Amino acid sequence: MGNAQILVTGATGNIGSALVAQLMQAPSPTDVVAASPGGQSMAGVPGRVLNLLSPDSAQAAMQGVERLFLLTPAHPEMETMTAHAVRAAQAAGVQHIVRVSGAGADPASDIAIARLQGRCDQIVIDSGIAYTLLRPKNFMQNFTTFLRDMIRTGTVYSSQGEGRVPFIDARDIAAVAARVLREPQAHAGKAYNLTGPQALTNAEALAVIAEHIGRPIQLVAISEEQAVEGMRQAGMPEPLVQAMSSLNRIIAAGWVAEVTDDVQRLLGRPATAWADFVAEHRSVWH
Repeated sequence: MGNAQILVTGATGNIGSALVAQLMQAPSPTDVVAASPGGQSMAGVPGRVLNLLSPDSAQAAMQGVERLFLLTPAHPEMETMTAHAVRAAQAAGVQHIVRVSGAGADPASDIAIARLQGRCDQIVIDSGIAYTLLRPKNFMQNFTTFLRDMIRTGTVYSSQGEGRVPFIDARDIAAVAARVLREPQAHAGKAYNLTGPQALTNAEALAVIAEHIGRPIQLVAISEEQAVEGMRQAGMPEPLVQAMSSLNRIIAAGWVAEVTDDVQRLLGRPATAWADFVAEHRSVWH
């Protein structure tokens, strides 16, 4: 279909940076722009400043864009940020939006995080622009970022109990996004639930890390009230505390354990296995 300018928001994050790299490695080059608060270029891709809290910044960033990869960060104003991006996309004549949402997204959900993601999805759906929704579950990268320091100390605290999660590598999400952005018509109006190939408890996931780093990791069960207090003490804004707490509760209840084959179907290869991810990242936890 020829070159088309693709704007990648969140370009410095785990998904965005992998997406930029994958788009640039395609057999037929694509005109890609990386958008971030700092506006830095990366991997030979020009950068644009994008502050999704500012309608003017969003409008400036969208100029000349035909396809938009939209990732709104975890933020109390996520819904507003999504609305700013979508209105700017409408004004710029964007033809397709690929949005990273979350599994179970539903604006009518009783679960805070699913309700928030569902409201953001609805803004995209109602825009009149062709769209594709990517709905992953928890990321493997959480163990190399949020949980990294606890893993290094040998003790991880969790309120998620024995709930199983089919953790997915953020790079697999990026690979799916790249596939959709290259051939958007085939995926218009679709929502894909993206998971890894196996659902694991935190204890099982940590046991694999412990085996690779050669030392034990203790998993300490805490109440959801303790988890909430810890998030508040860390300075997390209250709307995000409630969203993350709702996620903890549905994981503990076993509601996110389902494994899908969407990654396999879309990419023609299996999603990244947890053991392979751990082996690649073992140095992070030393």
